Amino acid sequence: MNLNNYTISELVNLKNEIENRIYSFEDGFFYICNVRSYGRNWKERMKNPYSLQELCYQYFGDDGIVDVYTNNPDLNIDNYGDVMYVPTEDDYIKWKEYSYLKSNIPQFEEALIKWDNRENLPFTSRPLFAPICSREDIEEYKQEMLELEGTFVEPVSLKKYSEEEI
Repeated sequence: MNLNNYTISELVNLKNEIENRIYSFEDGFFYICNVRSYGRNWKERMKNPYSLQELCYQYFGDDGIVDVYTNNPDLNIDNYGDVMYVPTEDDYIKWKEYSYLKSNIPQFEEALIKWDNRENLPFTSRPLFAPICSREDIEEYKQEMLELEGTFVEPVSLKKYSEEEI
């Protein structure tokens, strides 16, 4: 394709149209991207590996990190963060909830213990505020965690490492 006869305005319009087609192309897989940048966290959903790769290059460690969860078993992208395969979005949602409960229940319990024992702690170590969870809340979370256990397929890494990195 010879682009020499186009004006700069026509080239910009052509570039925008091409970028729009690439960005809106859907390949049938899901790409859930958890982006972390300068203390902020948000979720992006990409429709294809090309727009996904652009996002991963944008947050390649200096400005942030992207963790990718997909049902595309053949995904091969360059990414600083995780690239994980998960069969369904439902598996991802359940695994995410289970992981949250598993990591936070011990912290909730520890906060309750400190609160209940605050009179025996030095003044500078005492908690200033009551815990956000009650014992009943924690028991409900434990029950939720038990109900979630075994109902999902845990994500597995798709990252390919060279011999030097192992």
